[in-house]
Amino acid sequence: MRMTRLLLALCGLFAAGAQCADSALTDTVREFTAFASPVRIEILAEDPARANLAADSIERYFGEIGRDWYAFGDGELARVNEALSQGRPAVLSDRLLPLIQRAIAWQQRSAGLFDPGVCALVKLWRFDRGENIDPAGAPPDAAAVDRLHDSQGSVADLQIVANTVRSPRPLCIDLGGMAKGTALEGARQLLARQGIRQALVDIGGSSLLGIGARPATAQQAARRWRIGLLDPRTRQVFAALELAAGEGLSTSGDYERARVSGDQRYHHIIDPRSGRPSTGAASVTVIAANAELADVASTALMVGGPGRFAELVGRLGLEYALLVSTSGELQMTPAMRERLKASNGGRVPELQRDGRSP
Repeated sequence: MRMTRLLLALCGLFAAGAQCADSALTDTVREFTAFASPVRIEILAEDPARANLAADSIERYFGEIGRDWYAFGDGELARVNEALSQGRPAVLSDRLLPLIQRAIAWQQRSAGLFDPGVCALVKLWRFDRGENIDPAGAPPDAAAVDRLHDSQGSVADLQIVANTVRSPRPLCIDLGGMAKGTALEGARQLLARQGIRQALVDIGGSSLLGIGARPATAQQAARRWRIGLLDPRTRQVFAALELAAGEGLSTSGDYERARVSGDQRYHHIIDPRSGRPSTGAASVTVIAANAELADVASTALMVGGPGRFAELVGRLGLEYALLVSTSGELQMTPAMRERLKASNGGRVPELQRDGRSP
């Protein structure tokens, strides 16, 4: 199984085994697939049975929401989308309702740059097929994009009464820009119920949650969970970054689920203003105390691009954010700059570009 994509969680690049942990703790690793992504859970605990119970509960939870929150499958959200696309109301479960309500709130807070209502456009661009994308496929007809964009509603249009949702315009909801972060927050709760104090949950290498830290040993002090950031073009590690206890991290980029046509790169993060893939940003990394916020913010910052970076950082209340532009320039918050310096021997990493990569 491919272990990571954009980010590599490290104990010496995920060196698993007892050498990474205190002798009193067992290092339990669980790997499975959810959200069409490889998932890796590493738990440090004195009781391996309890660690496995926690991993079991997370795997079961991810499987359930991965089906029910997927826009294009046969789960609950797909059934809701079918109704809304036909102008019919839909009843939301107690699990999906608060997620939809928060999606509406995030849309407003991000000035509309995060909008899960682009689902129909994601399908038109053929990014609804997971990783099964023709990298050389042609983009859809521009007129078709414009017609669909003009006909579709936004999550801001949704009307919710009790558990029933309606939309005055045809609408399809894709929660892919926040659901992994929400899943990590659910995993946090499940780990807490089992009394787990040290764990790392990694979804696809781009959404991570660090619980606690690696405990101190006789040889070294307690260590934060350490990851490596990859250059979105060369896919080489260009910087290290450490997570404080309880932090979530999300990276969005224009390299996964993407195709290149001519000198133009088309990727799955759709700008709700145009109905086309966002431009200007190659990747965005956000660290936050709430993993759902990190996920939403990385999506919104990708759409906003370099020109809206400072505005969105303020609107979303972000302390740690890093944007890599398509030309290889780094834009970051002051706190992220200091964290990168602390994690990289006192220097701020830079990228090298030769101008040949779209």
